[in-house]
Amino acid sequence: MALAMSPQADLADVARSICASEGLNFGRDIGGGVFKRVFLVEKRGNEVYALKVVIEASHRTAREIAALQRCNHSNIARLHRVGRHNYQGRGYDYMIEEFLSGGTLTYRLEQLGRLNNEQTLNLGKKMIDAIIHLSGIGLVHRDIKPDNIMFRENGSAPVLVDFGLVRDLTATSLTETWAARGPGTPYYSAPEQLNNQKSLIDWRTDQFSLGVVLCWARFGAHPFKHRNETDFSVATVERVARRGNRNTDILTQICQSGLPCLEKMTRLWPVQRYRLPEELSQDWINQG
Repeated sequence: MALAMSPQADLADVARSICASEGLNFGRDIGGGVFKRVFLVEKRGNEVYALKVVIEASHRTAREIAALQRCNHSNIARLHRVGRHNYQGRGYDYMIEEFLSGGTLTYRLEQLGRLNNEQTLNLGKKMIDAIIHLSGIGLVHRDIKPDNIMFRENGSAPVLVDFGLVRDLTATSLTETWAARGPGTPYYSAPEQLNNQKSLIDWRTDQFSLGVVLCWARFGAHPFKHRNETDFSVATVERVARRGNRNTDILTQICQSGLPCLEKMTRLWPVQRYRLPEELSQDWINQG
């Protein structure tokens, strides 16, 4: 992928121009971040998609697209098309992905409250299946969090999204070795990711993050959050980074709830977690 120049045009106008070239109807702006803006678009026949216009392309953007093109799993966002569009003398890279109308896990927890055991088991099974798929093609997502788990329309099918920080274990790392912290969302990151210990990063890094997400969804707390600490506290992150102790109250809840896999998934060293994805999958469906 070529690296796009910083755009000066209104991105909505760029999106409208892309829609015209792709035979799509422009809908509305639905948000975005530093590197991409997302628009709701519609294909004739009422098929709805998410059009992602790249604001500032990078090697990470190229790797994200390459990763999604390799994925073929029902619990991973579907990438339909990638292109490059010239508008007012500038080139804009774009992606057309499935539109996930069921919202994020964050939104569901805010609206409906914590998950029960059955819901947690279902969510965990499908996300573990997604991690198994990624592991099989040498990818580590590195940013599993409630905002990056979305749902299709009926709310029963969770989908892993946003591969902007994906690590391809067959390719050279894009993170500087000297960096004190690895990329990712610190509150959900594994110790090896927080400490930029590249040699330790593999599918078990995603296993840890998923374990934290499932603890959050089921019990409303990070397993390393101690009493009197606020949610998303820096103190919790630092405890994980220095490999401190988990909250014994949360460990008790894990045991009593019949979800013992969460204890092993959130252990501090990768070697202490499940060694193979299939082992985690088997233990997960046998609990509860």
